[in-house]
Amino acid sequence: MRQVRKILEYRLGRKLSIEQVGLALSVAKGTVVNTLQRFERSGLGWPPPAEMSDTKLEEALYPVVDALAAAAISAASLPDLTWIETQLRRPHVTLQRLWEDYHEAHPEGLSRSAFYRYWDGHKPASISLKIIHKGGENVFVDYSGDGPSYTDKSTGEIVETKLFVACWGASSYTYADATMTEKSGDFVRSHVRAWKYFGGCSRGLVPDNLKSGVVKPDRYEPRIQQLYEAMASHYGVAVLPARVRKPKDKAVVESAVLQTQRFILARLRDRQFFSLDEINVALSEELELLNTRPMKDYGNQSRKERFELLDKPYMQPLPAEEFKITSLKLDARVAPNYHVRYDDHYYSVPFALVGKTVDIYQMGQILELYHDGVHIYRHKVGAQNFTYTTIAEHMPQNHRYVQGGWTEEYFLNQAEAIGAEVRAAMEALMKRKAHPQQAFNAAKGVLQLAKVYPPERLLNACRRALHYNSASYQNIKSILEKGLDKQIEMPLLETESKTSEPHENIRGNIYFAG
Repeated sequence: MRQVRKILEYRLGRKLSIEQVGLALSVAKGTVVNTLQRFERSGLGWPPPAEMSDTKLEEALYPVVDALAAAAISAASLPDLTWIETQLRRPHVTLQRLWEDYHEAHPEGLSRSAFYRYWDGHKPASISLKIIHKGGENVFVDYSGDGPSYTDKSTGEIVETKLFVACWGASSYTYADATMTEKSGDFVRSHVRAWKYFGGCSRGLVPDNLKSGVVKPDRYEPRIQQLYEAMASHYGVAVLPARVRKPKDKAVVESAVLQTQRFILARLRDRQFFSLDEINVALSEELELLNTRPMKDYGNQSRKERFELLDKPYMQPLPAEEFKITSLKLDARVAPNYHVRYDDHYYSVPFALVGKTVDIYQMGQILELYHDGVHIYRHKVGAQNFTYTTIAEHMPQNHRYVQGGWTEEYFLNQAEAIGAEVRAAMEALMKRKAHPQQAFNAAKGVLQLAKVYPPERLLNACRRALHYNSASYQNIKSILEKGLDKQIEMPLLETESKTSEPHENIRGNIYFAG
């Protein structure tokens, strides 16, 4: 009853739409409508009396059914079970709709709750084992355990690929393609190609619980992978992961995977491919044959014919633009040096955002950065080598950190307190960067080494790194880990100039002058 009160409060008190109430409370729209209808029939006004308890409210909205009156209904007034089963297979038809039709024809017949109980108690056993899929409602996706392979021309190596399969619940109309991995990027791009192939998209998307789509499976509140959720939001599709260890939830796609393996992979078993593109060209040709093949269980209708009849009229249109995000990172925190890390590279943002979070969307070779839903900058993708991309306009005038008070002088003074060699190494480390602030993380790492190793070892390591002109945090750390700082003598880096001694084979400048 607390949920009932919330539904009434959100709809009647806050004036939210029925769809908004359902989303806010995670309940079906039909539940919201039913609750509102019961409240209206109860004759209560809004808001209900403050002294009305939950028990009284429940009695007003859900009156006790007169079982004796229901039992006295003539057999002629009972609903036709075959008619109910047939009608439920049609798109948009619900048991509520059928009860309303029945009630119009038989006003003296079963009440709504009795109608529901009658159907639950008398429906054929066979349909209790099968989910009735609505047209345009759900697309099921999964990977095949077996995938096609190709031969690498340069090495002769056999390269295995992953076979992605998507199919509609009502028609079993199928799409398939091959990718190199099952990672989120490949997984999402397969979906984008599937929507394009179908010419529209479903309202629901039912993936199995693979990590590319579902980070944390849960029957009630599964956590969806960020890129997958962004793709689904772009197409207006609700992600409805199959329950763990519930094969009925994904029986459609498992059947589609099996048919794809038996029909397509079996036909391609003797063909040799030399690239992923060649595989996908062959798959697209075989896919058309699979979808136009008559199915005996459906009156020799093909998947494509059933798609045109059942799913296509009710599916959602594609958005104006195709989903282009290839990767993303949400809530990336801006470091004190006004940079954010993305894919092993550091990108600058306006220094006023230090300590706040930004969302990073990758579209090919472009990164779009947003804060609080507002676009703040666009970067080109940098190399994955832990280097920095810094825009001068993002830096404060005095190159100071907004928080923490870190400056170049601060780190040099800290290094000098350990020893001159450490300061010299710190100076060399900072000169390697276009902006000193880019080296502050590395400088902090060098100072941290002083807490792990004795000062004399750090001094020797810095001296050695300077000698080889390779003063960096990683090099100094490697010298310490390998014990190279304990070597007393260091080899010469430059050969000393020596005076040439006379030799009979040396002709001299007189020879070349004459």
